[in-house]
Amino acid sequence: MKLQSFKKITEKSDINYNYETIKVTKSRIEKGLLAIPRSFNKYLPKANRRIKIYLDQSSTPLSKQFSSHFSSTNEDRIGGLKDWYHDSKIREGDEIIFQILDREKFIYRLCKEQDFIRITRELQNNFDNSKDEVSASTKIDQISNLVHIEKEKIIFSEFLRLAKYSNEEMRKRIGISNHIGKEKVPPSIRIILGDIYKGYCQLCSFSFLKRDNSPYYEIHHLVPDLGHHPKNLVLVCANCHRQFEFANVMKYFNSDGWLIKVSFNQKEYLLKQAIEELGKQEFRKTIFI
Repeated sequence: MKLQSFKKITEKSDINYNYETIKVTKSRIEKGLLAIPRSFNKYLPKANRRIKIYLDQSSTPLSKQFSSHFSSTNEDRIGGLKDWYHDSKIREGDEIIFQILDREKFIYRLCKEQDFIRITRELQNNFDNSKDEVSASTKIDQISNLVHIEKEKIIFSEFLRLAKYSNEEMRKRIGISNHIGKEKVPPSIRIILGDIYKGYCQLCSFSFLKRDNSPYYEIHHLVPDLGHHPKNLVLVCANCHRQFEFANVMKYFNSDGWLIKVSFNQKEYLLKQAIEELGKQEFRKTIFI
């Protein structure tokens, strides 16, 4: 039995996440159907049955008919989407995101790509401007639920997103002045650095737990007036922070401007920089046509 064939195109993702879309045709829209590419077969039922579908950001799933490629349809497809296509103003050539929420219970989500990107960027903007660390952590959870990626990878992706901005772009995004001085590091960036380095000093690897069992750490600005860009921040213990402030300090940077080595009174420390590993990642969008 021959399955419906899809052409696959890979492009650079407009957001810092990998995702996949299915481009819909006029005839499928008119029939209220969505054909699912064969690469999703292992996440789909092997026989015709009802499945649960969340549409857009709805918190209530709908029961929809799924037809397996083992049936007379010769393809995996979801029916009963005509009203959603109409209400969401989906047109020929639009791209739909198909997410697997629970492969065992056959629960999925469908949303229009434009809405997915818009909401992702709104959540990222809200995260950047979080008022405190509790709020920032909540925003990370919301992004994780939207893109359906575990929280740890969300933290890494958000770190890379912020690292791409210039100092001036960072100031505009998080609504701070051009004269940073001793302003506190924004909660969003504290959350990112704290999670990436788990509270361990980037220089000496020292850490300890506070009474609430969370790690204690401080964040040092290499140049106070350059603001809160990740290149200008180092997560440190209190001892290394004081040495940055009062010792005879020599700093060594790589060609991209990231600090890689520090000398305190001629004693050298190699700096742990997450960008060395994370910076190799490329985020892609895969389109099934």
